[in-house]
Amino acid sequence: MNKKDTSSGSRVERKKEVTRNKIISVALSLFKKQGFNETTMEQIARDVDIAKGTLYNYFPVKEAIVDEYIKRNFREKNQERIRELRRLHDTRARLTLVLGEMFEGVRAQKDLFEKYIIYRTKVLLSFHQDDSEKSGFHLAAAEIIELGQKSGEIRNDLPNYVLVELFEFAFIEAAKQFYLEPEKFNVRETVELCVDLCLNGIRPVVGKE
Repeated sequence: MNKKDTSSGSRVERKKEVTRNKIISVALSLFKKQGFNETTMEQIARDVDIAKGTLYNYFPVKEAIVDEYIKRNFREKNQERIRELRRLHDTRARLTLVLGEMFEGVRAQKDLFEKYIIYRTKVLLSFHQDDSEKSGFHLAAAEIIELGQKSGEIRNDLPNYVLVELFEFAFIEAAKQFYLEPEKFNVRETVELCVDLCLNGIRPVVGKE
């Protein structure tokens, strides 16, 4: 590929990113103004000034827009988060940090996180791999796994994506308590429960090499 082709490709990608950012911004504004359920994909496309088909090329459903928004928010602080994870002394402390951030997000943006959790559950139960490797949660989980395996706290006989999905599934299951019994929801206790669920599944198997 010559320099001109590379430059042209970069411009196309930048233009796509601008459009993607605008879609997310417009959609979040509409969700906040009139509600998630009341906002349609057609309305989002109209306000972004793109064809409905173009919108579906970027995001197949409204929930995917929320998913990308939350992923980006979590990813923004990832460098600082990775430094903190490396400073902490064990897997329990690292999981507590990351899952604590996730649960604070649930409390701060209850309605959006409900859509996000439902969407992520569907993704986890599907047989299709998505782009989770680009999310801050995936990067943080991968860092926790690497550090834990080096210290012997985390088993290394499973693919990393299985361990990452275990973290996410534990978070989703624990977060359901907030929506089912919000009056009893306690962030500290829920994080501890979630961490215990994770640790019971990721510890090395005794006697297995």
